[in-house]
Amino acid sequence: MSRDSRIARPRIFWKYDPTTFGLVIGYYVHHRGAGHLHRALAVTSALDSPVTILSSLPRPASWTGGWVDLPLDTDTEPLDPAAGGALHWAPLDSAGLRARMAAISAWVVAARPTVVVVDVSVEVAVVVRLHGVQVITFAQPGDRIDRAHSLGYQLSAAVIAPWTPGMRPCRVDPALELTFEHVGAISRIPIREPGTRRAHRVAVLNGTGGHGSSALDAVVAQSTAASPGLEWVRLEGASEAAVQDTLNSVCLVIAHCGQNVVAEIAACRVPAILVPEDRPHEEQRYLARALEGSTLPVIISAPNDGSDRAADIDRGRALDGERWRSWVDGRAAIRAAAVIHRVAAREHSGAQLVSLCESTP
Repeated sequence: MSRDSRIARPRIFWKYDPTTFGLVIGYYVHHRGAGHLHRALAVTSALDSPVTILSSLPRPASWTGGWVDLPLDTDTEPLDPAAGGALHWAPLDSAGLRARMAAISAWVVAARPTVVVVDVSVEVAVVVRLHGVQVITFAQPGDRIDRAHSLGYQLSAAVIAPWTPGMRPCRVDPALELTFEHVGAISRIPIREPGTRRAHRVAVLNGTGGHGSSALDAVVAQSTAASPGLEWVRLEGASEAAVQDTLNSVCLVIAHCGQNVVAEIAACRVPAILVPEDRPHEEQRYLARALEGSTLPVIISAPNDGSDRAADIDRGRALDGERWRSWVDGRAAIRAAAVIHRVAAREHSGAQLVSLCESTP
């Protein structure tokens, strides 16, 4: 299924026409790795309103909407970056942080957005909400029960959880978790019928969000040594088309356990050996535990787990990749867009009512 055919649909919000009501949507994209941007591009392709992205990442050549380049806030040795535990990253005396927040504030004042989607930053969510603008936050796997995450979820008009109902890949205040809107895993890769899978071809899929040594590299080295007769295809920094074509042709993929990489694997319906890496808030380990406790076609591994790598590969190749259907059904971005439109339309209609009342004699 092509991307165009995937998003061709009736308008997903029928009560308010965003074109008529002139909704203005901002979308903050975190700059670590490529996953947040991939998710943003998938979600914005399902929106029927103009979107401006705010990020420190380079603007993609394919992006035709508004874009605000944000300065980085890593210009100085961090002093009290967590503000005593109330925030995650707000180092004192950082010119980069001041310029970053000033750029966000200037855009909010000039654009007067109806809603801003934040994926992810508690500090950005706080700044936007202090400007009197509705915030929608993306939930993340991991240990998120700290004060800063709780604050971000509390001040949000909606919290989008990009996983299926019933899965619990994060530790969070139970009362806040009840407010999460589960849309399913969001993949930049559309679902299509796979080609002929090659029984001896295995892919290695790595992301760009890590630094330093990689647990995935260690497991891959052990696996290639244990199964030298297989054809190994490495994908790192590959294009969407290359990732899709490769994953649709292999019998197994070995990858880290980042949520966007997992979503791409699921969209291609290929079994996986997943290796959780060290990430803030134990994001990948929490997601790995949730996946391991499900019926999804995954094997969770680690460099020092004592596994028989050849046996793991044989077991992985025998799993039914179609079981990924419950994790990625191809409509999660549309459901996320529906949440954004609902919040934006509610805010916009309320503002219109206030304006009408103020102008009525």
